[in-house]
Amino acid sequence: MLLPTIFISFVLVARPKTWPMLLLMNSCSSFSFPNQQYSLAKGSSFCLGLHTNQNNFIHCRDSILSTLFSKSNYFDTSDELEINELQENKRVQDAIEKFISTIRLSLNEESFLYFTLRGPPAPRLSRRKYPAKSGIDDEQRLNQEKNLAKRKEKLRGKYKKISGRLVSLRNGKKNDNKKRKKESSSGNESDGVSLHLQTTIKYHLATDMAQNWKVTECDEVELGLKRIFSSALGSSNKNDVGTDCAPSSEWGVIENARGESGIVDGEIVTSTGIYSLRLYPPSKAGLKLSKKKTDKVKQNNAQSTLSLSHDKAKNVPLSPSSPFFQKLGVSSLNGKPLVGMSSKLRQCQKFVEIVGKLVDNSSFIKSFKQISTSGAVQAPPTIRVIDMGCGRGYLTFSLHSYLCNNFLMPENEQKANCKPGLTVQTQGIDRRPKLIKEINGIADDLGGEFSSLRFIEGDIGNTDDALFGDDSGSDSIAKNTLDILIALHACDTATDDSIWFAIQNNADIIVTAPCCHHQLRPQIDRHSNKNPDHPLADILCHAIYRERSTETTTDA
Repeated sequence: MLLPTIFISFVLVARPKTWPMLLLMNSCSSFSFPNQQYSLAKGSSFCLGLHTNQNNFIHCRDSILSTLFSKSNYFDTSDELEINELQENKRVQDAIEKFISTIRLSLNEESFLYFTLRGPPAPRLSRRKYPAKSGIDDEQRLNQEKNLAKRKEKLRGKYKKISGRLVSLRNGKKNDNKKRKKESSSGNESDGVSLHLQTTIKYHLATDMAQNWKVTECDEVELGLKRIFSSALGSSNKNDVGTDCAPSSEWGVIENARGESGIVDGEIVTSTGIYSLRLYPPSKAGLKLSKKKTDKVKQNNAQSTLSLSHDKAKNVPLSPSSPFFQKLGVSSLNGKPLVGMSSKLRQCQKFVEIVGKLVDNSSFIKSFKQISTSGAVQAPPTIRVIDMGCGRGYLTFSLHSYLCNNFLMPENEQKANCKPGLTVQTQGIDRRPKLIKEINGIADDLGGEFSSLRFIEGDIGNTDDALFGDDSGSDSIAKNTLDILIALHACDTATDDSIWFAIQNNADIIVTAPCCHHQLRPQIDRHSNKNPDHPLADILCHAIYRERSTETTTDA
């Protein structure tokens, strides 16, 4: 006798009697036949083709049910599910242990570059499924956006991406700043610098955070990684990989539902290979070597050991700790600008960069490089520089040092190569005798390359002892010299006098920047006062407009 404990629905199709009848069996738990007990998984459905003849129906019923719903085919117990779940958890734990041990090994071998872990991606509307011109009405699109917002909200506070890189950090507390300043000023660098694994954790819809783990203490790196994986695997698995609480966002630790994983995959990039991690689905979890050698692009883009956290050395033409900068009171022994001299240091660097490009691109330097390569013997070529209105000589010292460091050949190399070296001579001109004596003393104290740097007293354009002027009318290659004239912020008409001096003496490079407009401003004032009907009278009647007009005319 059949003891039905399942729901069976019969659907008769209006077809000839010889056509089959559709038997649809839906969600159930168990059903009984004489001397047999069967179990059916919940949610299953079957379609059976049966004849309408009653005898055939009974015979077909017994044979088909005994075949389809046999214990061997559709019998499932909770014990088997638990066994599968334990096996999957073990695969995940083994993959995590291999991931952590690989990071520790690469750190010990100094081959580690960086690692990345990725959580579940943020949901988004598919453009293929819902294109902009798909004809979906506003209500349907609104429902889609609401569903998308709900799915995103479920991810709030969960891991989005975790990345780790190596950085060098100073040890100690913030209260040691005064001690560090004294050490840096005396030239003794602090030895308290250690290597850390800086881990940046990005969350879904939450604030990012970062942690620094000391590399020398491997337990700290291992514990930090275990905490992250502990939170990612869910509360049921925390005891398997670490009991400590993982770093969480401002939304707290987010529990993962059964079967979910807070970390989907990841990778470890080393100088010897790339290791790929997979945690979802758990049945395919594992860590494997995907590439034996790291791509050059990834190696170049990898942020290996960064020096002193966010402090990055700038690419400048002159070293900020150069002795002449210290003598002039621009920077300290460790290269940091003194109070109020940051803008002056930047000005010197930019000025040297601009003039250095002009010198590099000059025909004189190009011909000199060709001659030095061919080995032809000639008289020593010279770069001569005159700075009109040099002032205290910040730019004069900077340019002279740059030219000597880039074009001056040491004497031992000249003797070894049997080639004449290029010499640099620089001269600064100013009207203040006390200032000239001071900066000449600085050049004498520095010595070496600065022995060819001299400052003289005189007026612009009326100096008898100018560095160049005897061989005017010939080009730089014929006279075997490269003549450079500089006149920056020379007052009144001094800029005009400097330009005229350079033209008379056939200077090869002229670098000028006008300073003030004392010559033009009185003339414009008198003209605007005498001519009230001038076309620009409505503009020149205002002092601010007269000043700007004078500046524009002077610069032009």
